[in-house]
Amino acid sequence: MKQIRKIMEKGKHSFWLKGFIWLFCIMFLFTVISKVTDSFSVAKVTVTSPSARKLQYTVTAEGQIEKNRELSVLTQPELLVKSVLVSEGQRVEKGDVLAKLDLDQLGERIQSINGEKKALELQNQAIETNRNRAEQRRRKALSQAKEDYSRLRKENKAALANARKSLSKAKKKQDVAEQKKALEELQAAAAKEEKEAKRAIEEARAEPEADNSVEVNNISIRSLQGQVDKLLEIKRQKGQILAPETGVITGVLVNVGQRTQDSGVFTMTDDSAGLKFAGQISVPDAKYVSVGDGIVLESADQKQEDISVTSLEMDASKEFMNITALLPAGTFSLGETVTMTATQESENYPCTVPVTSLRQESGRSFILMVQSEDTVLGEQEVARQVEVTVLEKNDSYAALKTGTLDEESQVITESDKFVQTGERVRSSTTPLS
Repeated sequence: MKQIRKIMEKGKHSFWLKGFIWLFCIMFLFTVISKVTDSFSVAKVTVTSPSARKLQYTVTAEGQIEKNRELSVLTQPELLVKSVLVSEGQRVEKGDVLAKLDLDQLGERIQSINGEKKALELQNQAIETNRNRAEQRRRKALSQAKEDYSRLRKENKAALANARKSLSKAKKKQDVAEQKKALEELQAAAAKEEKEAKRAIEEARAEPEADNSVEVNNISIRSLQGQVDKLLEIKRQKGQILAPETGVITGVLVNVGQRTQDSGVFTMTDDSAGLKFAGQISVPDAKYVSVGDGIVLESADQKQEDISVTSLEMDASKEFMNITALLPAGTFSLGETVTMTATQESENYPCTVPVTSLRQESGRSFILMVQSEDTVLGEQEVARQVEVTVLEKNDSYAALKTGTLDEESQVITESDKFVQTGERVRSSTTPLS
């Protein structure tokens, strides 16, 4: 009986043990199910704390390396080109021979211009001779008119004196009347003759009409002499056209057998003036770039930092700003494509958060913070909405007015689902994958 009792007691303990194990398994299963369900229902969020920083604004643009200054290689016009010794794109040193002119035709050109100058000089001599002769005639006519006037006055004075004497001797009344009439007529005739004599004097005194033909000719003579001087200098250089600076030939404007023009014979860059970067940025981006700012230029094989912006000008389309920057010697090559990067920093803000944490509602800005709160399920993490004032922001961060957040605040930057204020969350400082 004792053995049977022992067996029964042992079976009883085994039953309760098995029941306990089954109960534990069921509780564990429900716990796992609860956690799995909770993982699907509770949002996973990434949090960060506000920090101090300067906001950076970056503007990028592609552009070309262009010549900063182009020279026009000039010579005298109407000269025959005998040979051209360079081609477009060729680098030349200052003083290199670019082309040669025909010396025979150069000599003929000098003779022709000297002939034009000599003709004008002879014309001036003839004009001066004619002027001198005309002046002599004028002076002679003036002298003669003065003599005639003086003689006429004397004659009229004597005639009038005799007439007055005859009048005083007249005895009869009738004779007196006739004498008075004769005297009046004589006075009128004398006055008329003297007036005509005065007019002759005035005409003789009159200056001849202005004639500036000599002065005009002298201007042409000086211009022609200047041309001759330049042609003689070319002749002393044996008809060679030389490079005025070191640079690259960008244009050949004449061919062998052609005559030179006023516009020049070559165009070339000037190494002493350097090259420049030329690109375009959008008008909104232009507020982050100013003349004098340092930019970075990068090509496939080199990078140049702290290049100063030279100019910013509105494009004709009004949609872009043309930006240029002078380059130091020996950097990029003419025609090369490079990328420009311009970076501008704001003032240092004590409270900044990622822009992904911002929410906008009715023109107001909010962020969600994670706070620990006691609930029926114990201490839980809950999202709480806080209104903030945005002072400035870029593509990555927003600067907030201080006082709302502190360095211990846990700001939600991203979540695996939409989160509203008051909802439970599970936070992590690791970004969601």
